[in-house]
Order: sequence, then C-alpha cells, then structure tokens
Amino acid sequence: MRSMLGSILVAVYGTLATLCLSLPVSGEVCPVYLTISAYSRTIEDAPLVINWGPGCESPPDWIGLYTENPALSNAPPIAKVLVNGEPTGHVISAVKFGQQKLPGGWSYEQVLQHIPKRKTKPICFDFYLTSYDATGHLQYFDCLKIQPAWMFAEPSLGNMSLKDLFLPGTHCSGCYQTRTNAGNVVLKKIGFRQSLDIWSQLVFGVRYLDFSVGYYPSHNGTRNFWIMNEHFRVASLVPILQDIRRFVILSEETVFLDFRRFPLGFHNHPEQHAVLLALLEQELGDLVYRRHFLSTAEEPEEERAGARDHDADGESYDLTIGDMRREGKYILITYNHEASLNESDIIWKPWKKHSSAFLKHSELGEFMQNLFSQKHPDAPRDIGWSLHGVQGFQGSYNEEEATYLLPKERASIVNPKLMHLLGGPWSLRANAVLLDFFSNTNLVDLAVYTNRYKMLHNAMNEAVVLDIQ
Repeated sequence: MRSMLGSILVAVYGTLATLCLSLPVSGEVCPVYLTISAYSRTIEDAPLVINWGPGCESPPDWIGLYTENPALSNAPPIAKVLVNGEPTGHVISAVKFGQQKLPGGWSYEQVLQHIPKRKTKPICFDFYLTSYDATGHLQYFDCLKIQPAWMFAEPSLGNMSLKDLFLPGTHCSGCYQTRTNAGNVVLKKIGFRQSLDIWSQLVFGVRYLDFSVGYYPSHNGTRNFWIMNEHFRVASLVPILQDIRRFVILSEETVFLDFRRFPLGFHNHPEQHAVLLALLEQELGDLVYRRHFLSTAEEPEEERAGARDHDADGESYDLTIGDMRREGKYILITYNHEASLNESDIIWKPWKKHSSAFLKHSELGEFMQNLFSQKHPDAPRDIGWSLHGVQGFQGSYNEEEATYLLPKERASIVNPKLMHLLGGPWSLRANAVLLDFFSNTNLVDLAVYTNRYKMLHNAMNEAVVLDIQ
C-alpha cells in the first residue's frame, strides 16, 4: 500500500512540477504567449501580440515568432523581440492574424462535413513562440492555440463543484460583427465587445457565455429575440443557440449560459419570458441539465428527496460537471427572472455578479484586492459567482480631455491589468471570469492551468489522508 502511495505522490509532484512551467509564477521560467490585438477593424486585420511575464525574475534574452514549428523546422523567426531585462511586457508585432481556419478540423465549414477528433492537447495555429536566454538555450515554447476539449481532457474536473472551477467567459458574448450588422455604424463604434463569434469563442476554450436578450417582433416571427448591448440590437439569438448546440454535441464540453438582462420588450410583458423559455427548450432542451423540483408522485421518495436537496432553491453552484454528464447533459442555463424559475425546469438562479464596469482602470487594483481578500462587504463566500472584468462607458471618461474611450481601447487597458492581478493566488479564488475582447488575453490558459492545479492539490490531499490511515 505504501509503495503504491509513494508512486502516486511521485506522479503528482512530477505533474505539478511540469505544470509550473506553464504558470506565470515561477522565478526560474518566464512564460511567453501570443494573443490577438483588439485594435483592428476585423479579426483578420488584427496583429499578433508577443507577451511575456508577468513579474519574471529571469526574463529571456529574446523571443522569436515563427510560422513553422521550430521543433520540426530550421526556418528563422518572422519576428524577434529583444526583452532587455524587462520582467513584464508585450510587443505588438507586424504579423496579422489573417484568414485563418480553426485548426484540427474545427472550422465551422469543416465540422459541417466531418466530425473533428477530440484531442486532449491544445491544437496550434501556425504561429509559434519560443524564448531563449543569453547563451541561446531554449527557455519556453508556446503557440497561438485552440482548446476545444480542455474539459474532456481533465476527467477529474467532473468531481469538483461548479463554484470551485475557474470558468473562462466572455462578457456580452454575442456582441460581435457579422455579415448582417457589419454596416451598422453605431455598433461598429460602441456595440461590439468580442472579436470572435460564438463558435470560435467555444472552440478557443470559452465555457461561460453572457447574454442580454431583447424582444423585437419581426415581420415573419422568426427573429423576435435579439442579442442586445444595452439598448442596441446586435444579432439574432437563434443562430447563436444553434452554434452552441452544434459545439456541445461535437465536443461534449460543458457550457454555461447566463441570461442576465432583458432590456427590450420584456418590461410590462412578462409573457415574453415564457416565449423565450419555449425557444430555449426547442433549441437546447435535450442537452440542458434540468432542475428536478417538478418531480412526480410516481417517483421514488428517495429520488424526490434528493431532487429537493439539490434543486428546490434553484441554486446550481454545488452541482458538478459529473452530475450533468451522468445524465448526458452538457448545458446549464442561469436566468435572471425569479418568476420564471417557478415555471420552468431548464433554468437556474443566476450566480452572484461582481463587475468593474463603473470603475476607472486606476481603481481596478483596489477593487480586486477587496474582492479577493474578502474585504469587500459583498465578497462571495462559498457560492457561484462571476467577475465581469470590464469597463463601462462612464468609467472610461477622461476629465482632462473630456473624452470617452471606445470598447476596444477600454479592453486594451483593463484586460492586461486584470490578468496581471489574476496571475497569482487570486486565480484560485476566481469562479467565472468574463472579459471583453478575451482574445487579447491568455484567459483560457490561466483557467486550464488553475483548474489543473486545484485537481492536483486535491489529489495530494487525498493521498495524504490515505497515508495517515
């Protein structure tokens, strides 16, 4: 028994040591990673950003960007950055993201023809990053990547309660440019909050989606529900639901849908909630994990009692992904309308929301400090919660210049600050983290590594308990 336990502990510690090479906390190895700049008219025109840090004690001498895997090719870098001893930094390269297909067969057009293979490892675009010390020795390797099956790759995630997971998310998830809204000048200026569509967000690794929905009747009744950004209609809801459905069926990943606000057509018209819920039932019902509060008298008493324990109050954060998978369900919907909770079993209470929307970017550090150190009077304690790490229109006002920042400008300032703050132990306390223009961060990587660390920590604790017994 002790011999087997020793092997377990060696394996756990070995994996943990490997993990630390990918976490931005090591004093020996300085992480480097690629992101996509938010400053562009389209995602194709967006330059790639070379990042390192934060807070590296031993930063590399230089970083190279390649379009061929340097482990398999001797091709020279297409861009080179001299770090000059800076512990943290980023450089916007001249290399554009371009007309890229999602790799591994995950592009939208490809999945309509062939089912992609679920790989346990990330899948790289043809953009690779390596860092070297002054003697030319390789320090770090990474690539711009998609992670469509990161939950599938970690079976132990199924044992963790939802409130203990780090879920990478997007704020205003459906607020992006499409063919139908590309000519809308107002949306181009202030309405779009993401560079990637819903399908691409999910394939990149986002698992928590945030929606505001409005009702605006169309002439044929097929496009009555709209994704909203404040009071602006951005896109039809139904195609987005269909993309979510297709992704979940192909990947068997767990996706969280947060219907938070209903700014158009619902006030004084509560009947619209019933229509919207019927639409969600129609498009996603067979994939949604349901509350069991509507148990029938024919069900065994112990099953009804268990359902009451889990579902009577409508809270979902003590559930696990394993609970959902055992019933073959992969979508959980939270819905911010209390009356509807009594009428439908496909929706759950919304998680507690904390937002930096009304803060100036200079106030973000204090806000995060109070929130994560439990000094905030409303800090989350043992519940499911979401952090909307965004800056709103009012918070971006510059008194000296009497101007407001545009959404892409705000995200380019706020996102690096927030990711730097989350790069340490605070990531272990995060639950759902939602960003504008998430693709200019390494949010998905941070979530994957944090969840892996938590699983290893739990495994070591269990091993120690076994040893004591």
